[in-house]
Amino acid sequence: MKIAKRFRWEGAHRLPWHDGPCKDLHGHSYEMYVEVEGQADENGLLMDFKHLKRALMPLIEAWDHSTLVAQNDTQLLKVMNDTGWRHAILPYDTTAENICLFVADYLVESSSDLLKARNIHTVRVRIAETETCYAESERSV
Repeated sequence: MKIAKRFRWEGAHRLPWHDGPCKDLHGHSYEMYVEVEGQADENGLLMDFKHLKRALMPLIEAWDHSTLVAQNDTQLLKVMNDTGWRHAILPYDTTAENICLFVADYLVESSSDLLKARNIHTVRVRIAETETCYAESERSV
């Protein structure tokens, strides 16, 4: 059995090493689907959607209307700190692929007891930066 929940946020980022326009600060209307898979209980419930929401809202609240900044992007970090603009520091370049991996790892690590109690064995995360492109990752619980 699988269930999925959609999350949305507005955010900015840049990839300073990119050879195209993504090297400059720009924004996205991010859309994320988080899917969990496992064995439903005797009532046919895999996991209450509110628990999935509760597990991931700290990330969404921190990232919405923020600039996602890689911890090694010292130039952008200086701008964020000098201006006091809202930002979130991430331990990697802010590609859709890396954000997927981060969210999947975050969910598995921060909610492992809940996931195991609900007999969930797989977590999948899909991040779309635009309507036409996305990255997806999968983690075992």
